[in-house]
Amino acid sequence: IDEAYKTLEEMEITQSMQITAGLIQVVSAESSMPQMLSQLEGTRAELESAQEQLEDAKQTAYKNADLNTILTQNNIAAILGAQNFSMPAGYVDDADGNAHLVRVGDKLTQDQLEDLLLIDLGLDDTDPIYLHDVAQVQIVDNSDEVYTNINGNPGIMLTFSKQSNYATTVSSRNISKTLQELEEKYDGLHFTMLMDQGDYINLVVDSVLENLLMGALFAIIVLFLFLWDLRPTFVTACSIPVSLLFAITLMYFSGVTLNILSLAGLAIAVGMLVDNSIVVIENIYRLRALGMSAKDAAIKGASQVAMAVTASTLTTVCVFAPIVFVQGLTRQLFADMALTLAYSLGASLVISLTVVPSMSASMLKKGVKVRASKRGQHKGYKKLLRAMLNVKPVVLLMSFVLLIFSVFAGFSNGFVYMPKMAATEIMINIEMTDEDAGLDDTAALCDSISQQIRSFEGVDTVGAMLSSGVTSVVGLSSGSASTTSATMYVLVEEDAQIYDLEDRIEALFEGKPCQVSVTGSSSMSDMSALGGSGIAIHLYGGNELSDLQESAKIVAEKLSNVEGVDRVSDGIGETTPELRISVDKEAAMKHGLTVAQVYQQIATAMTTSATATSISVDNNDVDVVVFSADARTLSLDDVRNYEFTVTDRSGEEKVIALNDIADIMETQTMNSISRSNQRRYLSVTGSIAEGYNVTNVTVAAQRALRDLDLPGGVTMEFAGENETIMDAMTELGKMLALGIVIIYLIMVAQFQSLKSPFIVMFTIPLAFTGGLFALALCKMEMSIIAMIGFIMLVGIIVNNGIVLIDYANQLRDEGKSVREAVVEAGATRLRPVLMTTITTVLGLVPLALGMGLGADLMQPVAIVCIGGLTYATLMTLFVIPAMYELLFQRQEKKRLAAKNDMTLQNQGE
Repeated sequence: IDEAYKTLEEMEITQSMQITAGLIQVVSAESSMPQMLSQLEGTRAELESAQEQLEDAKQTAYKNADLNTILTQNNIAAILGAQNFSMPAGYVDDADGNAHLVRVGDKLTQDQLEDLLLIDLGLDDTDPIYLHDVAQVQIVDNSDEVYTNINGNPGIMLTFSKQSNYATTVSSRNISKTLQELEEKYDGLHFTMLMDQGDYINLVVDSVLENLLMGALFAIIVLFLFLWDLRPTFVTACSIPVSLLFAITLMYFSGVTLNILSLAGLAIAVGMLVDNSIVVIENIYRLRALGMSAKDAAIKGASQVAMAVTASTLTTVCVFAPIVFVQGLTRQLFADMALTLAYSLGASLVISLTVVPSMSASMLKKGVKVRASKRGQHKGYKKLLRAMLNVKPVVLLMSFVLLIFSVFAGFSNGFVYMPKMAATEIMINIEMTDEDAGLDDTAALCDSISQQIRSFEGVDTVGAMLSSGVTSVVGLSSGSASTTSATMYVLVEEDAQIYDLEDRIEALFEGKPCQVSVTGSSSMSDMSALGGSGIAIHLYGGNELSDLQESAKIVAEKLSNVEGVDRVSDGIGETTPELRISVDKEAAMKHGLTVAQVYQQIATAMTTSATATSISVDNNDVDVVVFSADARTLSLDDVRNYEFTVTDRSGEEKVIALNDIADIMETQTMNSISRSNQRRYLSVTGSIAEGYNVTNVTVAAQRALRDLDLPGGVTMEFAGENETIMDAMTELGKMLALGIVIIYLIMVAQFQSLKSPFIVMFTIPLAFTGGLFALALCKMEMSIIAMIGFIMLVGIIVNNGIVLIDYANQLRDEGKSVREAVVEAGATRLRPVLMTTITTVLGLVPLALGMGLGADLMQPVAIVCIGGLTYATLMTLFVIPAMYELLFQRQEKKRLAAKNDMTLQNQGE
């Protein structure tokens, strides 16, 4: 405006000067009137031209002074964002050298927002313009756009996340306490826990502790039944609580928390905690029964088996040492279990060689008697063993055939990453299939289903809410909600049959216009959180996006024909109709327009609101949204017929139609495009039908897609749950192989021989045979939990072989023949071998039965260990003696030949 006034003044001065000059010419040149008249005529023409320029300048000045082009929606949003600003600028030092933080700005309040100055022209006759002059400021809510229903009542969902330095149970307890205080403070306020990880952890921990105590009780009962004497039973039983306390103390100092896996490690180890003590006390008890004094029996009995129990403990513990070389999630999951097992078994070794002999020396002073039934057992075993040693090839061949058969049987059920683990919650994901469905339809369906589910026995709470695009770690949703998808949470009682409830809930949705997925397993077995679920095929490459889309459709069609595959998605997802505007750059530039300018004008015309910033209202952050009251959403026809107002080189305004400078076409566009290693890809996925195994179905899918020729150079790669499982199995396989090597080296150090450890190693395939048969009989898939069971078996099963071979070597050193030594060693160690096996097996029975919440997670470990220990122990009593005699027979013949030569030489002399 100032510039416009200045221009007007300059033009008025110019006109005055021109008029004055004309008058002077008239006065001073009267003699030349015709010439002056001609000059005046020219001056008048100039004055008329100047007057026209003056009018144009006025119009331009008024046009530029129009605030409608300045206080636009976007400019107001930018001003609000810039004024609602607070940020540290840096530090300055005072005279004393103290640093002071310099912070610039502060946040706006609601009252300050209404009175915010937008523009001040500094003119006397023009007032400053404030936000309330050009806009209405009001607070609105979106309650009509959300849906939450808890047990038939409307509600609000709150999600709490714990800080990293707090335990889950502590955070859960603090939250529950605070919510209870709020309920007492405000009438009518009620909180319902739809998901509480703290409670779930407590339930699982209690269940594992119950299994641990039951396992310990079973082990003590077995001790008493074998020894039939309370004194050695009490001595051995003391090793269980002391070992557990020792292990928990070490867990505390090494930072291992009491979680599902660490407690499962204790529950698995509880049956093995008495193994070392059993071997020691049984040997002391045997020597005491032979008439040796209590003190001498304690000293000699412990020393005779010290090397054997030490080696057997080291083999069990060291089998987990290679876990430090395992990468990824598998290491994180089982590091705690490995440490707790190592701590508890290490404690049991120390106790067996210190506490047990000390207590035995004092408690076994009175005489002991060996039951006649035990002598009969030894005689029967000796007779059967001698018969088996006469047919060694048959025994070894039969064990080998059973091993081969068990491999096929054990792997026939396929692989899974984690076994299903029941929870106290069922989660239901609902997606409406009706294109015209809205919030009211989704809410009505959820209300109807919720009411029916609440009538089921064992159901405690039913909650339903709209789903969102973002899902948190705990499974609750956050983010912008979709009006056509919902999530329901069904809380059930601890003893409810959750899998039966899943089937009944799925039946409720039959015939409803929606897709639904129901799951009652915990998040630990949810493969979508561990790297994908079902089958996933990534398609890479292609010069054009259309090649990828066409390839995805071809692969999806082939995949849908594979048996066991359900709900195939081509990865393209829901496409969005697209109005594509292809600007003719040359035609646009003739009118002074670039593609960017075309985009900017169209985008501005389509924008009806803008989120400027957020302010605090009643301690809540509220978004500030700026929109025009008379704004109108453009339609497709509006865009097609859009017109631009441009100024040509002569300064004239012209209207240019979008159709004149661009081609407008309707297409379909993908909602999202994924990239991996700078390569664009699509993911074709398929879920696994009920009753099918993911690895078996994946193998069938690989065969079906093996020779598929895709257009445009597109390549495919399997990247689903099967690949995650195989990666984990490979890591555990390496751990198993390295563990076997370590065990062999430990035994070589103990026996000072390569042959004796080699014989003991034959117990490992026997254990694998039993474990694989156990999985097949229980119809369980191979999982990383089951693999941990096989790794444990490697460390456990060699203990029996070590004890047997160690004593056989001692007897041979005393001069007995190979057969007599191995038969005597087998008979002598029969009872401790059976006792250690039975106590370990019974200690695992509660876990194997899946008793209690969370026990089914570790069930495969227990199943594998029970099957492997049972079969391998029985076979060890015959196969190991057969191998021992087979390998030492030639050495025995050489020794006898040397002895005969010595005898003949002595007789000759």
